Amino acid sequence: MRRFILLMTVTLAAAATGCIYGREAVRDDRHVEAAPAPPADTYAYPPAPAPDTGYQSYQSEAPPPPPAGSEVSSEAVFYERLSPYGYWTFVAPYGRVWVPAVGWGWRPYYYGRWVLTDWGWTFVSDDPWGWAAYHYGRWNWAVGVGWYWIPGNVWAPAWVSWRYGGGFVGWCPLGPPGIAFGYRHPAWVAVTETHFTRPIASVAIPSRRTYGVVTQTRPLTGPNATVSRSGSFGPPVASVARATGQQIRPIAAAQAVRPRSTAMSSPRDGAMRSPVQPRARTGVARPAPAAPRAAPARPSTAPRSGGGDHGGHGGGPHATSGR
Repeated sequence: MRRFILLMTVTLAAAATGCIYGREAVRDDRHVEAAPAPPADTYAYPPAPAPDTGYQSYQSEAPPPPPAGSEVSSEAVFYERLSPYGYWTFVAPYGRVWVPAVGWGWRPYYYGRWVLTDWGWTFVSDDPWGWAAYHYGRWNWAVGVGWYWIPGNVWAPAWVSWRYGGGFVGWCPLGPPGIAFGYRHPAWVAVTETHFTRPIASVAIPSRRTYGVVTQTRPLTGPNATVSRSGSFGPPVASVARATGQQIRPIAAAQAVRPRSTAMSSPRDGAMRSPVQPRARTGVARPAPAAPRAAPARPSTAPRSGGGDHGGHGGGPHATSGR
């Protein structure tokens, strides 16, 4: 009896402390399943975009542009090809215009050079959009927009107004009808005749002195101011040859003005590209500014870049827009 009471006492004490000796081990045979796969429509983050390299090569994204000397039937040929290098917006009364993504102080017909072709003096640029904006349509400037290009259908070696004489050559872009750039406007560019065939940005007369030079020259008239296939557009070839000491022979316009890709490691023959903003402004929607001036009806006569001495000639009653 005493043994039984002692055994019960020990058993109850062990139970109270949770220490039951001689307990058989228990196995856990539960099977752990792997985590379920995500559903098929789960969003997957795209890979990081490639570093921005500025210009894109339109040659690999669109059909080649029309060859030099060709008119275009629709301005739609320009829209996709020029979009990587700027943005399109609307400016009354001209409609859709293109604004290049260029650095501060940029101006048209400055980053490039003049080459004699079967069309006369032809502006050649290494900008990948130069085949369009320097040979079709007109340029204009507006507050809040800057320089913008108005598309046109007619090809020309350059849409510029010429000034010549006293050992200097000057020019400015032709504006739309009714728009003229005064001699003090930065649209005007001038070089000495001895440097006429060199890359313009490296030899151009500083802007602060351009006004005095341009006012001392005279506008070119007749065949030298008319866009045609005559080959006489621009300053007289014989005079330029004497001033530069070069034998100047024309080449085909299609050979001089060719679409160029920015993949090129360096500009060819010392030609220059326009300074580019860090990132091209593509597809930016901006409100159209007020019209600089109402444009008159387009005449049907051949475009001329000459005129009187009343200021820069950005069109006027005797010039067409090239549209």
